[in-house]
Amino acid sequence: MSTPENSPHWSAPERAQPLRHSLSLPGSKSLTNRELVLAALAEGPSTIRRPLHSRDTALMVEALRSLGATITEVPGDGAFGPDLAVSPIPEGFEVSASVDCGLAGTVMRFVPPLAALVRGTIRFDGDIGARRRPMATTLHALTQLGLEVDDEGRDTLPFTITSSGPSTHSAVSIDASGSSQFVSGLLLMGAKLPQGLTVTHTGSHLPSLPHIEMTLSCLRARGVEVDSSTPGVWRVAAGTHRCSRCRDRTRSLQRSTVPGSTADYRGKVSIEGWPSQTTQVGADVPRILEHFGATVTLSDSTLTLDGGMGWRHGADHPRC
Repeated sequence: MSTPENSPHWSAPERAQPLRHSLSLPGSKSLTNRELVLAALAEGPSTIRRPLHSRDTALMVEALRSLGATITEVPGDGAFGPDLAVSPIPEGFEVSASVDCGLAGTVMRFVPPLAALVRGTIRFDGDIGARRRPMATTLHALTQLGLEVDDEGRDTLPFTITSSGPSTHSAVSIDASGSSQFVSGLLLMGAKLPQGLTVTHTGSHLPSLPHIEMTLSCLRARGVEVDSSTPGVWRVAAGTHRCSRCRDRTRSLQRSTVPGSTADYRGKVSIEGWPSQTTQVGADVPRILEHFGATVTLSDSTLTLDGGMGWRHGADHPRC
């Protein structure tokens, strides 16, 4: 297809030949970092199979190590790197640490709430760009839990949190309109508080609810009781996180996002290791592509997207 020289529209490139390709997917960053936090809080050792290895997950590993967890690489059967063996943060651990958040939202919003479970001082900072990301919701929640927060009035990185020991508070009210990560970060550690934790969202809008559902699924898989029956309110019962040593987390850690090449008008792409069930939002992509004319099949954990002879029509879809 060509576009007139003076047209304001851009013509999408086309391949001379139909695309034929197979690939496998690395783990999900969202799930890897959630599982790392939960493993660091578990009642015993865990093994996370086929995790994602990236800067964000490496920063999470280092952050949890600085809080007392032991995390080591062990041989695994994944194509993208070793598995991770995690021994949890010891009870009563006293910490004096500095955490580099980089640009990782999961690190800057999942790790600070863990200060409510230890004794000591933790300083958080990150890349220059990270200092522009909103953090007020997390910091205000931590003050409600009785922690001392020093951010020099910025409500952003860098900041220092001082804790005198596990918080005895059991409820926080937050406006999480800026990010669902504010909710997830509190829920991940809530069961470790003596009375559990109730998180109430006070804003009118809550983005990315599927990522909160992902957090709830991870918690429940480790035996944590969570009541989410009231919209905008989550009640995490006090208790322990089950360890997952030798438990296969392969399916839950597979990323369910489709590379852009799968939307080629002509051709076929097969993706190995696609989970039959997942909390990843990207799982909607194949169904969306079907509305645009693609043929999608799933067989023995291999997802195949077939553009056939070419599909170009538009479509309406509730998730578009």
